[in-house]
Amino acid sequence: MRRWGSCTAYRRTVRLREWRDAPRAGSGAGARILIAGGGTGGHAIPALCVADSLRERAADVAFIGSESGIEADLVPEKGFELHALPLAGFAGGPVARARAGLLFARAVSRCRDILERFRPGAVLGVGGYASAPAVLAARALGIPTFLHEQNSVPGRVNRLASRFTEEVLVTFPKAEKALRRAVPVGMPTRAEFFGASREEGLARLGVEPPVVLLFGGSGGALKLNLAAAEAFGGGETPYSVVQISGRRDFARLSTENPRHKIIAYDDELWHAVAASSVVVMRAGAGSLFDTAAVGRASILVPYPYATGDHQLHNARYFTEGGAAELMLDGEVEAGTLRDRVEGLLDDENRREGLARNMRALSTPRAADEVADRLLSAATATNGGTR
Repeated sequence: MRRWGSCTAYRRTVRLREWRDAPRAGSGAGARILIAGGGTGGHAIPALCVADSLRERAADVAFIGSESGIEADLVPEKGFELHALPLAGFAGGPVARARAGLLFARAVSRCRDILERFRPGAVLGVGGYASAPAVLAARALGIPTFLHEQNSVPGRVNRLASRFTEEVLVTFPKAEKALRRAVPVGMPTRAEFFGASREEGLARLGVEPPVVLLFGGSGGALKLNLAAAEAFGGGETPYSVVQISGRRDFARLSTENPRHKIIAYDDELWHAVAASSVVVMRAGAGSLFDTAAVGRASILVPYPYATGDHQLHNARYFTEGGAAELMLDGEVEAGTLRDRVEGLLDDENRREGLARNMRALSTPRAADEVADRLLSAATATNGGTR
C-alpha cells in the first residue's frame, strides 16, 4: 500500500487528479497559462516578455495583477486579459496592516474563482502584491505553480510563495542559493533591446555621439537626477547627455546645455541605450539586463534603501563580471559624477571591454526558457492542445 507523507499531501493529490480530469473550457483550444504579479516595471515587463513567448506558440494567457500597479496599463496595452484586484502592502500601522490582510484574504478567494473559470494548466508568479494570493489559490487547486525571481536577494512575497511552487526560476546565481527548488534562467528581456542599433537610436533622439545616458528605472532617482542636472546642465559639453528623469522628477530639472536633453519617460528605451557610449543607472534587475542586451559600458549606482540591499548585490554580479563600474549612492555629487563619466569616455579600451562583458551577461533565451517550463507543466496537466 502506498504511504503518503501527510493528509495534506493526499488531499493535494486528489485535487490535482480532479483538476486534470475535469472538462476544460475550450478544450483543445490550447494551453492556458496564468501570470500573476506586477506593481513595478521590474516585475511586469519580464512577465510580459514571457507572455509574448507563450502567445507566439498559440497559448492562451491571462494575468492577475493589482489595480494600482503598472500592469493595470501595460497588460491591456499588450492585448492580454487582466484581472485587477484591490491590494495593498503590509507596511504602516496596525490599521493599515489589518486592511492589507483583509484585502489579501479576499484576493486569495477572488484568485480561486478566476482560476476555476480560466482553468490554466500552470501559474507563474512574478512578485508584487498579486503574486502570492494567486500562487496560494493555485496551490490549493492543485495547479502547477512557478515563480520568477528577478533580483539577487529574493523579495518577501517570493520567499513566502516559494514554499508552494514546483520551481523558482531565478535571474541571478545568488538567488539560487536562497530559494528552494531554484532553477537559473536569467531575465526575460524585450527583443527590441537585442536588435537596437546605434544609428537608429541617434537619429530618433536627434543627438550626436558620443552620448551619455542617465536613468533611474521606471520610478526615477531624485539624487541621481539632481546631480546629473548640476553636472551636465551648466554649459555645453563636448558630448551629448540624455537624461531620462522619470515623470515624478521631471518638473524639478532644467539645463542650459544645448547638448543635454531631459526626458520625462521613454517607453522605447532601447533606442536611448543603443545610442549611448556610457550608461549611468540604478541597479534594478530589469535595467541591468536591458543594458546588457544592447551591450554598453555602465556606471551602476545602486539604490541604498532597496529591500535586502538587493540593488547592490545585483550590481556586484555585473562589476565582478567586468561588465560595469560601481558608484555608491553616497558618492553621488555633480563633480564626481562628471569625472567618472568623462573618465570612461576618454578610455576607449576600458569602455569597449565593459561593453563586451556586459553583452556576454545578457540572457536572450530567458523568456523562452520560462515559457518552456510552463508549457511542459500545462501539457502534463491538460494536454495543452487547442
